[in-house]
Amino acid sequence: MQPKKIDCHTHIITREISREYFSRTEGWALVMQFLPRFCGGGVQDDSLATVLADKRLFFCPAIDLTRPIPPQLRDVEALLPCGKVVGLKIFLTYQAGRADDEKMMDIYAFAHKHRLTVTFHTGSCSLVMPTDNDMEGSRARYIANAAERFPDVNFVAAHMDDPRFEECMRIVDGHDNIYTDFSGAYEPGTHEGADMEWAIETFAAAMRPYPDIYRKVLYGTDFCPPINLSAIEEYETTIDRIFPREQHADIYLNNCLRAFPRLADLVG
Repeated sequence: MQPKKIDCHTHIITREISREYFSRTEGWALVMQFLPRFCGGGVQDDSLATVLADKRLFFCPAIDLTRPIPPQLRDVEALLPCGKVVGLKIFLTYQAGRADDEKMMDIYAFAHKHRLTVTFHTGSCSLVMPTDNDMEGSRARYIANAAERFPDVNFVAAHMDDPRFEECMRIVDGHDNIYTDFSGAYEPGTHEGADMEWAIETFAAAMRPYPDIYRKVLYGTDFCPPINLSAIEEYETTIDRIFPREQHADIYLNNCLRAFPRLADLVG
């Protein structure tokens, strides 16, 4: 029997995407808001209204590192009474910066105050989105520095810091408040997208040295068909191949509830 699922990382930013997603799978999903620079042409972000319209969706507003941060945090604070905000999203690599930059500390203090989880894009970017391509700035090692300064805030290094998988898993294993996922892996045009067997073995090899790492890995898809991220079943196959059945409830559900304490109040 398939356990209940929380997709920790999607870009279900319109109602059309929401309809497509839930026509193919069940459960809850966290929606990572897009930055304004990502929108235009065929990509539009109506994520807040989409989340508010569906009890299965929860919201992680994006913090734009090119704009003053305190006013953005005030805007997020004004949204908290809606009961849908469970975290914040920071698009490292796409925007130049490091998780341990001093300007980030206000974000983490805010997250601590409101029990919000901070998700970072780490590593390689979408093949079709505009990016500063600051690969060095998005390293998980800088997230570790932030996590050590804010031990009561949970952090997610999304995408396993692709392709720095082994370094990422070592850091995740060494920090109680850092989690990861392999969402977004199966984008057409990537090595993972072209060779799922290679991807599964690569992810498994990075995790293998850490017997309890299954408690720190989240299920996520990065679902957003307008930017060629349509895979769902591939992630279920990957989980089936890497993790024994008795660990699936943690991967699909329990880890996300641990990683996102505000979400746990709503669906736990």
